[in-house]
Amino acid sequence: MSTSPSAEDLYKYIGLTFEQAKSDPKLVEKFSSGEGVLKVVTTEPDGVVIIDIPRMTAVQGSADAESDCTLRMTGEFANRFWQGDLNLLLSVTSGAIGIEGKMATLAKAIPVAKELFPTYIKLLTDAGRADLLA
Repeated sequence: MSTSPSAEDLYKYIGLTFEQAKSDPKLVEKFSSGEGVLKVVTTEPDGVVIIDIPRMTAVQGSADAESDCTLRMTGEFANRFWQGDLNLLLSVTSGAIGIEGKMATLAKAIPVAKELFPTYIKLLTDAGRADLLA
């Protein structure tokens, strides 16, 4: 079992994942055709990541920031999601992850976000953060 990431780990590695994706023209095209802002509010550790889909950014935010869709989960679940090790639908239906707002924004973003999983894993691996690998 991996250790739970710090809020700084989440900001850093999710943010870097989106930054690196900007160098892939196919991903840029897919994200730029998307719409909306996702807010991921984590507990254990407390944190907020704001993901602007068309701008391909993921940055530290605040709980009161505006978004089209908000997801609430533990930091461990966020880390596992970005590695492709978490069934989002099952986690939502079991109540482990909460969702508020426009579900269509999330439904459109998930298929494209899945293409970022290998980049997130590689960033963790290259940084020597095996402790965060699922």
